Amino acid sequence: MALDKESAKQVLAHIDRDELAQLGCDLVNIPSPTGQEKAVAEYILHWFRESGLKPVRQEVEVDRPNAVGVLKGDGTGLSLGFNGHMDTSFTGTQEDLRMVAAVEPDSELKGSIKDGKVRGLGISNMKGGVAAFMMAGKALKKSGIKLKGDVIFAAVVGEISRTPIGPWQTKEYRGEGAGTRHLLTHGMHSDYAVVADGSDMNIVWTQTGVVQIKITTFGKAEAAWGTKRSTHPMVKLNAIVKMTKIIEALEKWAERFEEQYIYNSPTGPIYPKVNIGAIEGGAPYRPNYFPGVCSVYVDVRTPPQVRPVTVQHEITKSLSSLGIEYEMEPYKSLLGHEGKGVEPLVQSLEEIHQFLFSQKLKPEAPDRASIWTDTNVYNELGIPAVKIGPRGKRIGPRAEEINIDQMVKAAQIYALVALDICNRERPK
Repeated sequence: MALDKESAKQVLAHIDRDELAQLGCDLVNIPSPTGQEKAVAEYILHWFRESGLKPVRQEVEVDRPNAVGVLKGDGTGLSLGFNGHMDTSFTGTQEDLRMVAAVEPDSELKGSIKDGKVRGLGISNMKGGVAAFMMAGKALKKSGIKLKGDVIFAAVVGEISRTPIGPWQTKEYRGEGAGTRHLLTHGMHSDYAVVADGSDMNIVWTQTGVVQIKITTFGKAEAAWGTKRSTHPMVKLNAIVKMTKIIEALEKWAERFEEQYIYNSPTGPIYPKVNIGAIEGGAPYRPNYFPGVCSVYVDVRTPPQVRPVTVQHEITKSLSSLGIEYEMEPYKSLLGHEGKGVEPLVQSLEEIHQFLFSQKLKPEAPDRASIWTDTNVYNELGIPAVKIGPRGKRIGPRAEEINIDQMVKAAQIYALVALDICNRERPK
């Protein structure tokens, strides 16, 4: 490790635990559901400016900016990017009732500090991680140590798994990489990147892809009363009954898929997953009619090297023997990736973890690693990236909490990996 221990102590001295906790609390107190990240982005840009970092506002779309802070080096060294999303898993609105059976009082969603934890909507996923790299940037700046390479601190919009489909077409449904893809296609490249999404401060650099497919069956919309099943078989006339056969076949296929496509990554197995996440059909106000249309929405998490067309082909094959008319409409296709060329960054993080905590850095557990995050966008575009970030837990249907000590641990790691990587000479 090229890290100078005296410089490391100088930087670490400027990471203030109470200030970091309050920063996380402040971020939580600015609601930022997907598509509505503007207010928290404005706060972060102002914070970067006040902390001596160059603020860069990227308009991903109208009133939806990425908030980026840059700590400039002298141009002779390697650069490092940090990434975290501003949007939250839940909205804090009545819309959440589509996902949970009940919601807690709004007062429990606000930021608070209690018993060594920061609480509120979004602190675990993932405003705690954003606060940690913001604090790392401030500590590097306050230390007065001049780096050779640039450090980029990017708080991005649109990472949460939301996809435009049907009537849901506004910016509130453009997630899963929208902000990071804009970030990287509009100039904010770096030699390496660290995504601060929650991993319990363990490391991973292989992530699943995402395929989402709408499958629709059709019935005959006519009155059901007065008919006999012998002359009007439900499996032919009722789109919902037809869909039960489709679902049964999909579940059988899913069992095979999830076993067949386990991916052995450098940090452990990556598990594929198939989930039927939504269903709609018929008219609730007119249930006396055979429903003429029924649709299910299927989410498939795919390991690297499994392409969306493979998923489509396998589903088609699994449904072919049913004799049921259906339509299949893919509406999301993101590839999974294993980061290439990450070894210098991984080695730096391993040595820093040992230096700080006298413990070996662990890989993220397979069940937590087998997801999609913005790490994939970096690795897709050829920027070696890893994910390592603080994670708390949900303490209600929507409210979350995170240990302040874990946020401090993250800020320390982020500050020192930037100090190490960005003081390395750029290869001639």
